[in-house]
Amino acid sequence: MPLSLAWTTDPGLQREENEDSVLVWEDQAGVDAVLIVCDGMGGHAAGREASTIAIDRMAAGLAADGAEGASRHRLLDAFDAANRAVLEAARRVPEWAGMGSTMTAVLIAGDRLALLNVGDSPAYVIREGEVFPIFQDHSWPAEQYRAGLIDAWQVKDHPFKHRLTRAVGVWEDVLPYTAEIELEEGDVILLASDGVETAGVEVEVVRDHVARADLDSALGELVELCKQYGAPDNVTIAVARFAKPEPVAVAAPAEETRQEPLAVEGESQAENREKTPALDRLSKRKRSNKKPR
Repeated sequence: MPLSLAWTTDPGLQREENEDSVLVWEDQAGVDAVLIVCDGMGGHAAGREASTIAIDRMAAGLAADGAEGASRHRLLDAFDAANRAVLEAARRVPEWAGMGSTMTAVLIAGDRLALLNVGDSPAYVIREGEVFPIFQDHSWPAEQYRAGLIDAWQVKDHPFKHRLTRAVGVWEDVLPYTAEIELEEGDVILLASDGVETAGVEVEVVRDHVARADLDSALGELVELCKQYGAPDNVTIAVARFAKPEPVAVAAPAEETRQEPLAVEGESQAENREKTPALDRLSKRKRSNKKPR
């Protein structure tokens, strides 16, 4: 299937430096596309350094592993090296102590997608106008929700919303979330830093923009929209789309404008396979669209 790629990153209006890093490759590392978004933390130079090291080492690991195809195993191996690199840099430079980064990484090969994420930088599949979260939120309230200690509605505006329980380079042992998904023609894969949500731009608004034929223009408009809302954080978006669609009318947002930002059919460790409604519905839609032989 034809594949269109686009990305953008911007410091926003209230940060002195852009601590996000983004990488988009086409036809490299044995896959059709690689997309990675990292959001650094630690303040100014430390956050930028953390996200840069994380994304560079992740990409280098994928390029050098000699493998082909989209699999969670490739992502996990490359992640281990990236995590060690950020941790060692933080130990080596006193000013960088405690720095870390989120990471959301996607491999696409044919109609297969493999995802790995640590932190709260989201990833979605947009299929036939419906948005399916495919990542796992590692913020403190999201972990509390999965443990059954708070309700879903409490996660969005929780005072500890930006406190992470997992991050690249903060601990020696980090359990990433991984998933593998079968894609369909017309699917849009969307990765972002949390600066889009922090600005107040809902994922349904992002969906309506990337439905347009010109992805680069759509992403530029989204950055400007974030700035209109104040853009208090860095803004980064990376998009992959199968087949160039005809321009379509922008659909009105659904009455319920937000789904749970939790992945469904993946694993953060061998004994901990979790399912949530979003990817379960994505899988069922895939099966229902198959024609009988």
